[in-house]
Amino acid sequence: MYVDFSKLWLKLAEKELSKSDLIELTGLSSRVIAKLAKNETVTTDTVAKICSALNCDVGEIMECAEENELPLYRYARSFGTVLEEDEEFQKIGFERNGKKYVIYHTKKRAAKATRIDCGEDGTLYRTQYYIAGGHGSPSAVKKPLLRPRRNPDETVIVVIKGKPGTIAGLDEGIWVSAKNGKLRSEKDVFVMSESVFKLFDI
Repeated sequence: MYVDFSKLWLKLAEKELSKSDLIELTGLSSRVIAKLAKNETVTTDTVAKICSALNCDVGEIMECAEENELPLYRYARSFGTVLEEDEEFQKIGFERNGKKYVIYHTKKRAAKATRIDCGEDGTLYRTQYYIAGGHGSPSAVKKPLLRPRRNPDETVIVVIKGKPGTIAGLDEGIWVSAKNGKLRSEKDVFVMSESVFKLFDI
C-alpha cells in the first residue's frame, strides 16, 4: 500500500488552481510539491496545511492504493530509481509484478518539427528541422539521441518527451511500437511518445 495524491491534482483543477498557487496558499516549498507529485512521503503537517488552504477533508486530496494497480507510467514515477543520467536522457529502473523495467526518458521536448529515427544500428536519432525567416526549404540537424542497452530479463522502453512529428522505423528491426505491444526477441525495445506511455501498459 502507498499514499496516492492524485485526488489533490483533481481538486486543484476543479478550483482552477496551479501548483504555484498551492505553494502560495500553503507556504510549502516547491520541493515538497514535487514529493507530492511523486507520491512520496510527506508530513501530516503538510497534509493539514493543504486541507486548510483548500478547505477540504484529507480524503478529498489523498487515498491509499495498491502499488500493483498503478499504470506503468505512474509506477515508474513513484517507484523508479535513476540508474544513469546525462544531458540527453534519464535512465530509470524498477520492478513491478516480478518483471524488470528500464525506462530511457529523453529530456529535450520534441515537437512537430522533430523527427525521431529508429536506426538499424541500434541507435535512436533526433532530427530537428528549422525554417529561416519563413522562406526557402527547412534546414535539418540530425544527431544521435541515445543507444539503449537491454538485458534479456528486462523490458526496455524509450519515452520521447513531448510530441514528435514522426517516429520513423517503428516495428522494423529491434524497435517496437506501443500499438504492436509485443516484444519479439531479447533485443527488442519499445519506443513511444510521453503521451502514449501514459496510457501504455503490458
